[in-house]
Amino acid sequence: MRFVSWLQPRMLKRSTTLAWGLAPELEGWFLAGLSRDTPPFLKLHTTQHLTVPQDDQGLTALSQGLRQSIIARGAFQGRRRVNMGLAMDHVVSGVMAIPVDLRSSDLEAEVQLEAARALGLEPHQVSFDWQAAIRSDGQPHQLHWVACHKDWVDLFHRCVRQSGWQLASVEPVHQAARRAAACLCGGLSSVLTQPVQDWQFDLSMLSDMEASEATWGVSGVFDQALHDAMQTPIGPRLAAVGLALKAWV
Repeated sequence: MRFVSWLQPRMLKRSTTLAWGLAPELEGWFLAGLSRDTPPFLKLHTTQHLTVPQDDQGLTALSQGLRQSIIARGAFQGRRRVNMGLAMDHVVSGVMAIPVDLRSSDLEAEVQLEAARALGLEPHQVSFDWQAAIRSDGQPHQLHWVACHKDWVDLFHRCVRQSGWQLASVEPVHQAARRAAACLCGGLSSVLTQPVQDWQFDLSMLSDMEASEATWGVSGVFDQALHDAMQTPIGPRLAAVGLALKAWV
């Protein structure tokens, strides 16, 4: 099966005013909430650390934390849909050339088989997603894919459902953090000089990002800076914000 869909209907994107992202960190999870500011900007209205014991394999404590959070108690109204981040040690990814004789209807099955081989699992045990890289002539020539064990997505579903929230999508944390860094006003270097609650994001930077190199490949300098940031406490915060930004993609 594919990852929980991260492609939202256009009408929902336009009407979104609040969005939530939840990313794993060293001793729990970081919850970030974004809201619209003066167009085209977004601002953080919620940042919250949810402590989860490391031995909480069923994420029971996380479910309770979400349920008891200030948002779930009604401080903010609206659809409580959250995008969750998957730690990179649970993710595999790859690039697959598209055979010229492969029908478009068979692409998904080919990606599923490739992901299953990489994870050493049966195809039905895999959750995955993919995106085509487009040549200058408008034709796809490669598939970039990410995958994980389906059990992780099922676990996230149960955890979020038990908390009273809804799971909108699951995404690797580095991909989400890259989205946040690309849209961050002042650039990635500003994370060193601005408190998290002062971060602001330019929504116009999201235009066509999911189909651009900003998602599937970036410059070496940017990628190294992002990698370095992900090794610090800033990393989960960037990922959580990037997951919330997904509501407008």
